[in-house]
Amino acid sequence: GSTFQLNEHIGLKANIAQGYRAPGITEIASAGLDPGAHIMYLGNRNFTPEFNLQEDLGVSGTFKNVTASLSIFNNTVRHFIYLAQVVDQQGYPVVMDGGNKVFQYQQASAQLYGMEASLDVHPERIKGFHFNNNFSVVYGFNLNQQYDNKGVNGEFLPFIPPLKIMSSISKDISTGGQVVSAISMKAEVDYNATQNRFLALHHTESRTTGYALWNGGLGFEIHYNKKSTLQFHAQINNIFDQAYQSNLSRLKYFEYYGQSPNHHLGIFGMGRNVCFKLIIPF
Repeated sequence: GSTFQLNEHIGLKANIAQGYRAPGITEIASAGLDPGAHIMYLGNRNFTPEFNLQEDLGVSGTFKNVTASLSIFNNTVRHFIYLAQVVDQQGYPVVMDGGNKVFQYQQASAQLYGMEASLDVHPERIKGFHFNNNFSVVYGFNLNQQYDNKGVNGEFLPFIPPLKIMSSISKDISTGGQVVSAISMKAEVDYNATQNRFLALHHTESRTTGYALWNGGLGFEIHYNKKSTLQFHAQINNIFDQAYQSNLSRLKYFEYYGQSPNHHLGIFGMGRNVCFKLIIPF
């Protein structure tokens, strides 16, 4: 990799890397039944290690009132290991005694690419003020030819995070007081888009509805004697008690609540909650 400072404000970076992962014992030697899931798992003793090649490009800028960055990446994986249901020549699932479905570990190429960007606005005329924004998105594809143009039926890799935007406004205020010397305030929104690029094949995943979480915080610096200062912070997360499920949470598929909001499967994320933190130096 390399970095280059174009001028006092703009920097460039580029990186290329290769790595590998040896198959795990489960992926090689599985040959048994999971009685809880009614699935027979089969490994593959002929597996070769996964190899990847990743390229990254980035640019960052630091100016008087604004700091920004943009990075993109592409990651190609050879011999990517994944689980696939075994089917017969007619395309019907192979079922062992007792109705147990058969899954076997397979290998194919895969590709992941995406980007992340950030923008922090901090006007010099407004001391202690920050308007911070972060954006990220990732796409993942199984390049096995049998899944070409199949979309959710095999083309998309599982557990890929959706488009995410995090924005916050914060302000630090110096009061000059003898007891409370500084106050900090922050408001934040965490937006996660609907994930329509999921792996529906074999009921691996389901569509995840987008959501936005609103958070707020307040902090104080308090002098309780001439030499010591303690910090007190209060934070409210998910202010509007939004019912949501993360696309990356396995709890989404854990169990069913008949009276749950929107009758979704699984366990939801944390509702409205309040946190307090006190820092006492000694």
